Amino acid sequence: MRIALLVIGVVFLSAWNSRSEAGPTFAEELRVPAVAGMDYRSAVGEHPTSLALARAIDARLIVRESRRGEPIHVQHCRASDGGCRARIATLSRLITEASNRAGVDPFLTAGIALRESGLNPLAVSPVGARGVVQLNPKYRGKSVPFVYNTAYREKCSRRPGACQREVLDAGLALYKWAVGRCGGDVQKGLAWYNSGRCDSQNGYASSVLRERRRLLRLAKAADPGLQAVFTH
Repeated sequence: MRIALLVIGVVFLSAWNSRSEAGPTFAEELRVPAVAGMDYRSAVGEHPTSLALARAIDARLIVRESRRGEPIHVQHCRASDGGCRARIATLSRLITEASNRAGVDPFLTAGIALRESGLNPLAVSPVGARGVVQLNPKYRGKSVPFVYNTAYREKCSRRPGACQREVLDAGLALYKWAVGRCGGDVQKGLAWYNSGRCDSQNGYASSVLRERRRLLRLAKAADPGLQAVFTH
C-alpha cells in the first residue's frame, strides 16, 4: 500500500512539474488572477497608461450591477479564461504596447477597438472582418493568422489576450497608412479606415473620438491622481 501511494505521489509531482515548466503557450498572455475587484496595478505593472486604460475599459464594459451591487461586465468579456478583468488587463497592456510601437495614442486605439468590436476579439462583421479592430480577411487581415485561420482562432478564443497582438499591430499599421494617405489628418484617416475615403464628415471618425474622450474621463474618474503619459 505504501509503495502504491509513493508511486502515485511521484506521478502527481511529475505531472505538476511538467505543467509548471511548460508555461503559457502564447507569449502575449499575462498571468492575471481571476479576482473580482482586482487591483489592475498587480496585473499590468506600473506603466501609467496601461493602468489608466485598464481602469477606464473596466468601467466602460460594465453593463449593470448585481442585486448585491457588484459590477457585471459584458458577456463576451466574462467568457474568457480568468474572467473579464483578466481580459481587460491583458488587452489594455497589448493595446498600450502596440500603440507605442506605432506611435499612436493608446486611448485612440482603444476607441477604435470599442467602436469596431465593443472590444470583443471574437466579433465578426457582415463582410467577415475579425478581431478587436476588425481586419478584413480579403485585405489587411489575409496575412494575420487570427483572421484567416479558424483552428488557430479557436485555440486563442478563451485566452485573456485572444492572440490580439498581431491584430492590433496590423490594424494600427493600416490606420497609420490611412492617416498618411489623408494628408496627416487623424479624423480623415479614421474615416478611411472605416470607409476607404478621406471624408472629414464621416460619423465613424466622430464616434471613435467620442469613445476616446469617454475613456479619458473614466480613467481620470478612477484615479484623479494618476499621471498617464499619452502619445500621439
